[in-house]
Amino acid sequence: MRLNTQKKPGRCLSSVKCACALFPFVLLCTGLASLGAEAKLEPNSILSFVFPDLPDTLMTKSSGEKQSARMSAELPENYSRKGQFPWFIFLTGGGGGHGETKPNARELVGNRDFICVNLPQFKRDLNTTEPFRGLSISPEDFDLISRAYQTMLQKLFHTVPNITRKHSTLGGFSNGANTTAVLLAGQDEFILEHFDSFFLVEGGFGPLAANILQKPAMKRCRFLVLRGDAPEDEHPGVREANDYLARALESAARDFHLDFTSVVMRGTGHALPSKYEALLGTWARGEAPPAPQAK
Repeated sequence: MRLNTQKKPGRCLSSVKCACALFPFVLLCTGLASLGAEAKLEPNSILSFVFPDLPDTLMTKSSGEKQSARMSAELPENYSRKGQFPWFIFLTGGGGGHGETKPNARELVGNRDFICVNLPQFKRDLNTTEPFRGLSISPEDFDLISRAYQTMLQKLFHTVPNITRKHSTLGGFSNGANTTAVLLAGQDEFILEHFDSFFLVEGGFGPLAANILQKPAMKRCRFLVLRGDAPEDEHPGVREANDYLARALESAARDFHLDFTSVVMRGTGHALPSKYEALLGTWARGEAPPAPQAK
């Protein structure tokens, strides 16, 4: 699959408040809250963490711009310490960014209920002579991604203790979908313990098709797969392969009685159009099943 980063229009949130308060000593942990501060857990707070001891992100390797790995999270407008809140992570395509910006996942699930998280991506080795400039996440990257994400998300879990697994959602577009599928293929214990919903958009079909859906842990999860049907001029074989793999996943999901929704994005190439963003948000919130596909 192609690996272009899907861009989304930003939306200004006037209610965003400062996420940190000054703290008199440096936190002695791998992930440091931004400015060495203790995060305020209040509605609309944006939390930022820096992880200088983690390996270089994929964005650093591909761009040559050295930055420490970061994680950003935004609490929902109805956040309280008494409630239980799932997290929602949307991994972008391409190099994946450094994790330093406000999560664009908020555009997908709305302002309430979800703790939205922005993470970078990681790859063991970058060989630019490979297809797609070597950016494609593959199973050989599992150990690195698993360790990095556990370090980062465990920090957030300790900072925000009232995170619930129910409706906690992880997924991505293109290379972000590859990362999601690699974690599922490796049966990552931390991810499966803290998430019950996974989505793949225009990627990840290969790793997930490697006899993963038959694993017992998959019965406790739900899945959404979105793929386009427009021809790919640059890589025509990729569309054909993705179609074949997606149909194989659909068949396996039926055989193993999984909560698995597969949607063809009609007239769409390597993209996530706004109407399918809305579908994804509806699915994540568990409000209603996705609308029937247009014929």
